[in-house]
Amino acid sequence: MKDLGDSNIADSCPPGAATCGRSKPARVGLRLQAYGIRVGLQLVRHRKLRRGLRYLIVPVNYWRSIEYRMALEEGVFMPGERILDIGSPKLLALWLAENAGVSVVATDIEAYFTAEYGLLGTLRGVTPGNLKLAVEDGRGLTFAAASFDKVYSISVLEHIPNDGDIQCVREIARVLAPGGRCVLTVPFWPESRVDWRRPDFYWSQASVGGEAGKVFFQRRYSEPDIEERLVYPSGLRPVKLRYVGEKIMAASRREFCELLPPLTGPVQPLLANLLLTSPVDDWRRLRKPLCALVVLEKQAENSR
Repeated sequence: MKDLGDSNIADSCPPGAATCGRSKPARVGLRLQAYGIRVGLQLVRHRKLRRGLRYLIVPVNYWRSIEYRMALEEGVFMPGERILDIGSPKLLALWLAENAGVSVVATDIEAYFTAEYGLLGTLRGVTPGNLKLAVEDGRGLTFAAASFDKVYSISVLEHIPNDGDIQCVREIARVLAPGGRCVLTVPFWPESRVDWRRPDFYWSQASVGGEAGKVFFQRRYSEPDIEERLVYPSGLRPVKLRYVGEKIMAASRREFCELLPPLTGPVQPLLANLLLTSPVDDWRRLRKPLCALVVLEKQAENSR
């Protein structure tokens, strides 16, 4: 029996869809968390202790709980579709390949994930036709034009330095088939903001340096940034823009998740359900908006 394929991840969905819009953050977060724990146990059994323990402790973190939910709801992944994941956490790609009847190409700029998820694909009984792993730079994808029905990227574009996010959305538009859909999540802030950090993250070699030994870590998009850096350069049609925020620490520039030690991993989806807002269409309705969901579509050929 599939771990999530029979678990009714949404209350009511179109026939064949992986999920749709009536599920709640905790429900998706907890079910993917259970899947992540199973994945972690399989890695431990195959002596991949470090990575296995990571999934056992934090299978789905605070923010991913709601980002996964939004990606699943808005992607409306249908059996037989070809899906491109650009740099997202790979647990979702593995689940889709195993349970949604789709073909997923999961990519990242570094090769850290290929051996691990190649092994997991084999252990989970996922066929090579349903899950392919590739090292790709989102600024210059090697795939043919119009080769994917859907593209998703969860908290990735903000980490691409300089104008890399603009280049990436142009590439997304190129590889999307007519009528295809793209789902993005990025950090949000009322004003444009850039965060610099010590080079202690796995893709730091692909970043650019700043002062005091720090490198570019991420940009936080304002509403004009989303239009100017993501929507307009892509040439795609915007179909949805939603915002999520925190209900606490409204006066602080820090996020609650920054205060969470790894050992809180088992309860982070529950904390997300308690402390993160539901998506809204106007960030001004939120005390502390922190995340934006952007859904774009490519015009179908018969509508031109």
